[in-house]
Amino acid sequence: MILSANEKKPARGPWHAVALSVFGLLAVASSGCRTAPSTFLERPDSSDLRVVSYNVYWDKIFPDEDQQQAEKFIRVVKALDPDVLNLQEIRRDAADVVAVMNAALPLPNGKSWHAFKGYTNVIVSKYPLKMTADRTDPPGQRDLAMALVDLPDDRFAVDLYVLNNHFKCCGDTENDRQRQQQSDAVINWLRDACTAGGAIDLPRGTPFVIVGDLNLVGGPQPLDTLVTGKIIDTDAYGEPVAPDWDESSLTDAHPRHNAAGTTDYTWRNDNGQWDPGRLDFVIYSDSVLEAVHRFVLNTTTMSADLLVETGLQPMDVTLDQEGKRYDHLPVVVDFRVGGLSD
Repeated sequence: MILSANEKKPARGPWHAVALSVFGLLAVASSGCRTAPSTFLERPDSSDLRVVSYNVYWDKIFPDEDQQQAEKFIRVVKALDPDVLNLQEIRRDAADVVAVMNAALPLPNGKSWHAFKGYTNVIVSKYPLKMTADRTDPPGQRDLAMALVDLPDDRFAVDLYVLNNHFKCCGDTENDRQRQQQSDAVINWLRDACTAGGAIDLPRGTPFVIVGDLNLVGGPQPLDTLVTGKIIDTDAYGEPVAPDWDESSLTDAHPRHNAAGTTDYTWRNDNGQWDPGRLDFVIYSDSVLEAVHRFVLNTTTMSADLLVETGLQPMDVTLDQEGKRYDHLPVVVDFRVGGLSD
């Protein structure tokens, strides 16, 4: 068998205020409604499953935190229309995120978005979330958000397991060691998930994705571990293991800006010491998932006509209106979900 390379809403509270203020913003963002434009933002097929990872810079999606950035977020999610949205740097409750999404991108028939939070990571999904957990066993350097997305049976034969991460930041030897610890823990957790017994069991052939802000400003080993399963701290996390169901490596989706060219950074800060870098990732089990489309959204380089067509504005992925203050960019992958060939 394959081995692997993890609230109760108050009657009225902050989430209620968020919902009301977001509804107020919809008039501002309503011009962002798309009428099926043929652009790089579209899925190749309407049945494809869209997974998005986005570090949103400490609660900037909430209008009572930052009105201007919340308006930008609404336009972005309306244009991207994710099925599973993975956010990082959320301090507030998962219920607050649900309120934002229900207002910004309402689901048919009065259905609600679903969300689970671990650490400052939130998985928010059109579909119910099961097997939620915020800590691997043994734990890594920090908690994460993990859940099995209960995909609709009439469209998918399997569900999707998601591990949403925010690795330790910054560039010194100790931080690099902590990032490696997190990768080791994730791979060991997937080993457990893909074999009978232990803390978690996934049905054989369940697709999975490792997403999030990996903060890879040091060496490449933490990424190599997530792709190949090469655990470094074998005393704590076990021997290296081929991560995918077919006993092969996983695949790094590695999207480019606006699905064209070679530019691939996902983080930028022109006022800091670091050059733009690829910090945000979607890594997936390619034995059961096919990435049919992928891109990093960069509105600052989109044409005026394309911005109008998609309902976006030039500075929707920046922290200012001049394009001098960036942070992270949304990473988007469209998957075709298959089955495991025995």
